[in-house]
Amino acid sequence: MALIYAFQDALGHWHGDVDAPLIEEGPDHGTLTYLPVPGTPEAESPFAGQTLEVLVAATDLDPGPVTYQLDDGGRFQATWYVYTLLAAPVGSRPVPDASDNTPESYLDIALTDNGRRYLMTATRNNDGHLAISLRACTLGGEVQGELTGTIDMQDIPGLTRLLGSVSTTTGTPSKPAPPHTTNVPAPRRGAQWTDQERTRLVDRYRQERDFSRLGHEFGRSALSIQFQLFQLGLAKRPATTPPTTPTPPPLRTGPTHEELRKTHTRSHTPWTDQEERQLALCCEQGATAEEMSHEFGRTVGAIESRLRLTGAQGPAADRAREQFP
Repeated sequence: MALIYAFQDALGHWHGDVDAPLIEEGPDHGTLTYLPVPGTPEAESPFAGQTLEVLVAATDLDPGPVTYQLDDGGRFQATWYVYTLLAAPVGSRPVPDASDNTPESYLDIALTDNGRRYLMTATRNNDGHLAISLRACTLGGEVQGELTGTIDMQDIPGLTRLLGSVSTTTGTPSKPAPPHTTNVPAPRRGAQWTDQERTRLVDRYRQERDFSRLGHEFGRSALSIQFQLFQLGLAKRPATTPPTTPTPPPLRTGPTHEELRKTHTRSHTPWTDQEERQLALCCEQGATAEEMSHEFGRTVGAIESRLRLTGAQGPAADRAREQFP
């Protein structure tokens, strides 16, 4: 799947996983003028208003929930890492601690509504379950309420429907779905529809005609809901081509792996544990990013990205984090 896996900001600094292993030759290059909707958390991103150079290629990295339209019209999802870099407000990402053994985040989303900030975080435990935290905060960050617990992955759709029915059972007046429903990852997105789901969709459509709200309830996109209802003869065909058959215009082709490896022999190859330990040691001993680039056969951008990801300590890591806190 072709994803935006790295980008260069207006100051010339690269972000994302610029050294990610790719499935096919590439990468392709494009530009993205990042213009988030005013008043949303994304509008506070340090990249808001910038024209970014992006790298697009087929990769095994996990896709994020948002599709971005490039300046030439192409539409691509970004990796989760790139999505979090673009969407998070200034100062909201803490510097990783190399000694921190906290499980990797599986889900990290936020929503601002009626002067409140709502956050949902989920991490995958060693047994495959998800530890979930739901928090309600003031816009200043003060926690007003919190729910925590552990659930099985297969229970996410049921939990989503339960939360969606709270307004009905408590008598709270219903509200339209948030305007940016595509920013919320759907647990069932891409999964095959079952006969039971179709039957329930027909019944719910008689009561609720908002595709976005039905999407929240069924754990799917609004477009998927409308397309399924079209197949059932209950709604018009979506005006937008279903995301399963995208036809983005071709981007200009960038340098191949072979060309990149003429100057950086380890470019776009996975990092080994030994390499990461040696990189951290070199950084602690005061080596610059340029010196480590020559030693490890990777670009300076790849070195700085790996220093930030692994929480390395030293002058080069400090400079890398100063460029993008």
